[in-house]
Amino acid sequence: MKSIFTFILLLVMTSSTFAQIKSLDRYLMSTAKLELRTGPGANFDIIGEIPQGTQVYVISSGYGDWSTVQYKNGNGFVLTKLLAEDSSIAEAERAAKAAEARKRAAKLAAEEAIRKAEAAKIAAAEAARKAIAEAERLQRQAEADAAAAAAAAAAANQNKSAAERRRLAELAETQKALEEANKRTLGTTETAYNPIESKTPSNGSNASSTRTSAAPSKVTRENKFSSWEKKSYKSGATPKSFDFKGKFEYKLDNYLKLEVGKNTDVVVKLVKMGKTAKDDEVVRIVYVNSNQTQFIRNIPEGEYYCVIAYGKDWMEDPNAPKGRGKGQFTKNPLYEKGQDILDFNTIKTDDGINVPSYSLSLDLMPNGTLYNNGAEDQDNIGADEFGAY
Repeated sequence: MKSIFTFILLLVMTSSTFAQIKSLDRYLMSTAKLELRTGPGANFDIIGEIPQGTQVYVISSGYGDWSTVQYKNGNGFVLTKLLAEDSSIAEAERAAKAAEARKRAAKLAAEEAIRKAEAAKIAAAEAARKAIAEAERLQRQAEADAAAAAAAAAAANQNKSAAERRRLAELAETQKALEEANKRTLGTTETAYNPIESKTPSNGSNASSTRTSAAPSKVTRENKFSSWEKKSYKSGATPKSFDFKGKFEYKLDNYLKLEVGKNTDVVVKLVKMGKTAKDDEVVRIVYVNSNQTQFIRNIPEGEYYCVIAYGKDWMEDPNAPKGRGKGQFTKNPLYEKGQDILDFNTIKTDDGINVPSYSLSLDLMPNGTLYNNGAEDQDNIGADEFGAY
C-alpha cells in the first residue's frame, strides 16, 4: 500500500515539475551545483559539474525528475528541480518580441502612409489635369471669341462704310433733284431766287391748306401660339419637336437624378462640353413632369452642363422645319443655362473604378422665379437660345 502511494506521489510531482519546465523558457540557470550525469538517474556516471548560477540550455524535460541539458560542448542529465528561469534572458526575449511587434506596426503604418500619399498624389494629379484642361478650354474659347469679335468689328466697319456711301449717294441724289425742281420752277432762267428746301411734301403750289385725316387704326394682340399644338409627355420622354436621338454608354452604370418640384414642368438638355463652345454636344433631352423624379442613365464619359426650360403648357409648332426643336412652355416660361459642371469621367482607385453620379433638384417659386437670390441667374438665356442647343 505504501509503495503504491509513493508511486502516485512521484507521478504527481513529476507531472507538476514537467508542466513547470514546459512553461519556462529554454534557457535556464542552475540554483545549486549540478552534477551532470550520463543518464536520468543518480545511478548514472557523473561526467561533469555545473557551478551554481550557470546558464544552461534545456534540450528536453521529459525524463521524470531529470532534464537533459547542453553545457559547454557536451550534453548530460541534471535534476530538473535545481533549474530556474534566467530572468535576464527572459526579459531580453520579451524585449525582442516587443521590438519585433513594434517593427511590424511601424511597417504597417509606413505602408498605410505610402498608400495615402499615393492616393493624394493621384487626386492632386487628377485635379491638376482638370484645371489644365479647363484653362486650355477657356483659352481656346477666349481666342475663338476674340476672333469672332474681330470679325464682327471688321464687318461692322464695312457696314458703316457702306452705309456712309449710301448716305452720301442719297444726299447727292436729293440735291440734284432739288436743283432740277428749282430749274423747273424758274423756267429757263439760270438764276434761282432763294430756293427753299422743303422737309415735307407740298402737294403742289395750289394745294388746299386742309389735310385729309387718316382712317382710324385698330390695334389687336396676336397670339403667336394660336396655330401651335399642345402636347403632353410622360416623364423621361423626348419631345417629338426636337427630332432627337440620345446617346448611351450601356457599360457605365451612372445616372443624373432629376427631382422636379410642384410648381413647374421641365425639359432638360444634357450637354457634353467640347474643346470650345462650338464643339458642345447635346446627348440627351428629357421631359419631366412636376412632382416627379426621373433618372438619366448610361451617360457617356465626359464633362457636362444642363440647359433647362421651366414652365407649364408645352406647345409645339407643327409647321417648324424638322429637327429645329420648335417647342416651348407657354405658361410661366423661364430658361436657364446651368453653371455647375458635372464630371462623368470614371476614376480608377485602389478599390476599383469609381463611376460618378449626380442629383439635381429643380423647381420654381410660386411667383415663377428660380430659388436663388441672385438676379443675374434668373432667366439667363432665352427661348430661341434654348431651342438652338
